[in-house]
Amino acid sequence: MEQLIKELILIGIVLTITLVAYLFIRRSGGTASENAGRILTGVMGAFMLLGGTAKFFEPFTTMFANQIALSQLPLPTISAFAGQAGEIISGLVLIAFFAFGRKLGGAVGNKIFYLANLLIVGIMVIAVYVHLHPAVPAEILPFQSKPPVLTLIVMFLTGLNIYLHRKNHLTESMATLAADHGIALKTLTQ
Repeated sequence: MEQLIKELILIGIVLTITLVAYLFIRRSGGTASENAGRILTGVMGAFMLLGGTAKFFEPFTTMFANQIALSQLPLPTISAFAGQAGEIISGLVLIAFFAFGRKLGGAVGNKIFYLANLLIVGIMVIAVYVHLHPAVPAEILPFQSKPPVLTLIVMFLTGLNIYLHRKNHLTESMATLAADHGIALKTLTQ
């Protein structure tokens, strides 16, 4: 029960960050799709960063170590470090894109954005394996749930984040192209 309360507190923190993000973003003047993409990027970043840093504290440290040991992942120490570092790094990258979105654009910025999201997908694929491993009991999993529901939701949201970023980037590119050639954007989209 104590673990569940801690997990709900972490989710409450993410929801609070989401509300603050919404209040911050709605004044930015972007389109609905751009604002949704930025908010989702911020939420995903906060979620991953909180998940990675929570593993520095009990009971999450012990639970994470037990998950890795019982699921028989190779090189358990390196697997634990890579999983936790991956969550923190992807979280920080996504938060940076939330905060400095347009300044981090361009080809290199887009590649970094996609790599951070693909890192999340990789982490979640391993999390699905851990959840489904018969030797891993539900008591040491997030929400004490054997089905990887949260993991699949995170994978879906990551896919949506990639989709929105790509859509917004293409729309932005078309608008720039139209402006460079003096063409109305409506003409290009018909």
